[in-house]
Amino acid sequence: MGSEAFVHSEDLPVNAGNPDQSSIDRADQALVEAAQGGDAEAFGELADRYHSNVYGIVYRMCGADEAADLTQEIFLRALRALRKFQFHGDASFRTWLYRIAVNACINELRRRKRRADVEGPSLDEDIATEEGTVARTVPDETRSPHVLAERAEVRRAVHMIVATLSPKHRAALTLVDLEQLDYEEAAETLGCPLGTLKSRLARARRQFAEKWREYEEGDLSL
Repeated sequence: MGSEAFVHSEDLPVNAGNPDQSSIDRADQALVEAAQGGDAEAFGELADRYHSNVYGIVYRMCGADEAADLTQEIFLRALRALRKFQFHGDASFRTWLYRIAVNACINELRRRKRRADVEGPSLDEDIATEEGTVARTVPDETRSPHVLAERAEVRRAVHMIVATLSPKHRAALTLVDLEQLDYEEAAETLGCPLGTLKSRLARARRQFAEKWREYEEGDLSL
């Protein structure tokens, strides 16, 4: 199944790309300039345009529990920083916003790790194993038909495997394989050279494919 499982097993929007991205960027620029001038409705339209994409990044990097709150916090950060944003060269509002989202997710993952190191394991948190993480409780699927239960199991497996990746590898996989940014924009979003982005992505895909193969063969318990 490989990394395609990460893309197609989610009930979340996947950006299939847009051949006329330049026209979107121009429209974004007009809204950004209006918002910088104090037009609250203009920023609201920008938020409406990108809410599902930002939520998808947060959901896939940090999980569902705090996705809504963290997404809201990301847009608040963007609003506070918007006056400093400028269109230079190929810079786009989307790239700038996604960078804020990815950085917020990485900071959240680091915060969770620090808290876990201090507090120790929680009865509600997943258990870390050599193969990844395992849920302490089995999700209640009794209200779902059998086919939906199978889909839920696949989604859970995907999330658990992705959670074993480092934040930087998880971010690369999310931006390229899910949001379908091209390599150049993903590298710009992550603030790394193109070669670094490709290296992270290749390693993330390889690690995911290896874990997924173990899961399909019954050698990986999730």
